[in-house]
Amino acid sequence: MRKNNILFVHPIKQFSGSLKSLEEYLKLLDKKFNFIFLSPKGEASNRLKKFGKVITVIGLSKFDNSQLGYYKNFRWLIILRELFFFFPTLFSVMYIKKKKFKIDIIHFNEITLIPTIFLFKFFFKIPFILHCRILFKKENFFGKKICNYLKKNIYQIIAIDNDVKESFPKFLNIQVVRNILVKLPKKKITKKKFHKKSVTLGYMGSFLKYKGLEDLIGVYKILKKENFKINLYLAGNFISNNKIFEIFGISNNINRDLINFDGIKNMGHINKLENFYSKIDLLCFPSYLNALGRQVFEAAYFKIPSIVCIKKKKSDSFIHNLTGMRFQKPGSQIELKKIIKFFYTNKRKIKSMGDNAFKLVTKNYNIENNYLKLEKIYMNSLKISKKRNNFL
Repeated sequence: MRKNNILFVHPIKQFSGSLKSLEEYLKLLDKKFNFIFLSPKGEASNRLKKFGKVITVIGLSKFDNSQLGYYKNFRWLIILRELFFFFPTLFSVMYIKKKKFKIDIIHFNEITLIPTIFLFKFFFKIPFILHCRILFKKENFFGKKICNYLKKNIYQIIAIDNDVKESFPKFLNIQVVRNILVKLPKKKITKKKFHKKSVTLGYMGSFLKYKGLEDLIGVYKILKKENFKINLYLAGNFISNNKIFEIFGISNNINRDLINFDGIKNMGHINKLENFYSKIDLLCFPSYLNALGRQVFEAAYFKIPSIVCIKKKKSDSFIHNLTGMRFQKPGSQIELKKIIKFFYTNKRKIKSMGDNAFKLVTKNYNIENNYLKLEKIYMNSLKISKKRNNFL
């Protein structure tokens, strides 16, 4: 009996949290499924080759109606990029149809892939699964239209946490399947004892403006000038700008000179998480997205509390004043500095909140429970497929 085949459509060419989360599940799913991938050519497509056949395209057509990325002012110019990618996307869908791959399920790895889903719908009559990883803007005109379309055309929508689920209307069929960490260090990391007058901050992610890294570096500089013994480790990279941004002189990246400030240690891309988390005392995630990245629950696995920018006091991987501390206004260096100084003068809170973070994340992000949820979605999808392995 052959394994069932899943086509994963992944929209981002750079290394990202969504790719990392997908890879973790692929390591478990490959016992029962074969994989085919459609992805823009880049680091992501190269990494996915170790899991199955990869079909590359110069770009996939998207439409971003997330709470941060929805189109307004100059962001409407990005539509030009999506129109440009419409035809390469169409040709890639037609290529997959022509090659007659034995595909049983199509899994779209982000809500922004709406135009791509629309094209696939013309050629495939098999279950579609949509993975939602960002907070959606459901109340505007586009949000309402998109949600109505999803209700009619998507078999199962997956949200990575309750915050993402709650950003969609209740009438949609959404199930929470949280991200996981498959391989944790076998040996417990022995972190250095907290120095009486030193705290090490950590940031992991792309070096982008909306991630709040400029604000973190700004606060770090101020604290250094005020003679606080603060260290800062960075793990991540700059990303290549899209052509539309380059034409208009707009960049998502922070100023490259910022990370060269004295005392900032840039570790670049990290493959082994323990190499980063063993060096820091606090994770700083001051993102403008009003959402928690996987860095927060990664840090929690290593008993490290987080400083985050989020409106809600409680989430799947974070509880204010229990597993870390939050501030609510994106870009507020005043609030970020206040929280860092709190931990600096209350170092015992770093340990107690780190312990609480570990308890929360091991409860909500249990590997077996979440894997079984995803596997069940796939198996149910196969049962309702009317014309499995056939194309129109």
